[in-house]
Order: sequence, then C-alpha cells, then structure tokens
Amino acid sequence: MTLTETGRPQAPAVDVTRASTRFGIAFTVCQLLVMVAMTVFVLPHGGSPTDPALERGQSVLDASQLYRIGNFAFMAAGTLLLGFLGAVHVRLRRADGSGVLATVAVAAGALLALIWPLGGMLHDVALEAASAGADLRILAGWDSVAPFGLAFSVFARVFFMGSIALALRAGGRNPWLVRAAVVIVVLSLAGSATLVAGAMFPLLALSTLAFEVWVGAVAWRWLRDGQ
Repeated sequence: MTLTETGRPQAPAVDVTRASTRFGIAFTVCQLLVMVAMTVFVLPHGGSPTDPALERGQSVLDASQLYRIGNFAFMAAGTLLLGFLGAVHVRLRRADGSGVLATVAVAAGALLALIWPLGGMLHDVALEAASAGADLRILAGWDSVAPFGLAFSVFARVFFMGSIALALRAGGRNPWLVRAAVVIVVLSLAGSATLVAGAMFPLLALSTLAFEVWVGAVAWRWLRDGQ
C-alpha cells in the first residue's frame, strides 16, 4: 500500500492583517491631502458664505468640473477606511474575546466610510441639477451637505473610537492614544451641534482633523507592535 502525503495548509503569501493596518495610514494621508487640496484649489471658487445665494450658486456652477474632481477624490479617500476595518476586527477580537467591541467598531467604521463621502455624491447630484437649469440658489444651499454629513457622522465616530480606545485600554498599552480618543470624542460631540448651529463648524473641523490623525497613529502603533 502506497502512502501519499496529505497537503499541509500553506501560510498566506501576504500578511493580510498588516496590509489592512496600512489602510489606516493611507486613510489618514489621503484624507489630509484631499482636505488641503479642496481648501486651496476648489472651495475658494465657491465664493464667501456672505455672498448672495444666487451669486454663490453661479460661482459653484462655473467651477463645477473642479468640484466634481474634488468630490471624487474626497469619496475615494474616505472609503479607504473600509480597508482598515479588517485590522480593527482582528485587534479588537484579541482584546475582547466576546467580539462585542469588534462588532461595534466594524459597524461604526462602515457607517463612517459611507456617511461623509456620501455628501460628495449628493453634491454631484446638485451640480447635475443646476447644469440642467435648476435654481442656482438651491445649488448654493447644497454646499451645506458636506458639513451636515460630517456632523451626522460624528455619532458613528464616537462608537468607532470608543471601541478601539476600550480595546487599547484593556491591553494596557499606548495610554496616550486612549486619552487622545477621549478628548477627540468630546470635541466631536460638541462639533456635532453644527447640525443646529453653524457657528460650531470650526470645532467640528478641528475634531475631524484630530480624528484622522488619530486613526493614522493607531495604525502606525499597531504596525510597530508587529503583533
């Protein structure tokens, strides 16, 4: 009787967890680059918020191609967070065997990767409507879709950051990331009031910038840990 050697499981050619972790850094870098590019090259074409609505709408329509390109880059950069969720799931399952933290973080992260980038797509719809002859004053009003979408996404952000912070705290490592998460969550909740008071937008923008840097810091720390 001839014995044949059964095949042994092969190790994956790529460390998919580390690859997923790198998406966290890519998310941070791309988001920051897009925010700078939008601020410098696109948003100035929309005029000042104090300008008449009709004038602002015409200005946005005149620069519609720039806005479309910016919206596309904005949506692509925002959805990079989806790639990071695999590493988040793996890390949080190690910290919490019940899987509760991992489930909450992945669900909240998926919402984050959808809600704010969706604002870019909705703005494209407004540009299309204006190009077809809709009242340009409506297009001026649609400029609020991005900050309102961002303010709404704060609620998912709180669950995402909170779950990761609890996992980091359970592991007893990187306490500065935990403390930073608490501060950013508080600032984010205050900034979410942009939905009812536009004066709160600077706080929302600041907390968003801090959140994006925090995600990159978490990803970088996990890569350095090498676990």
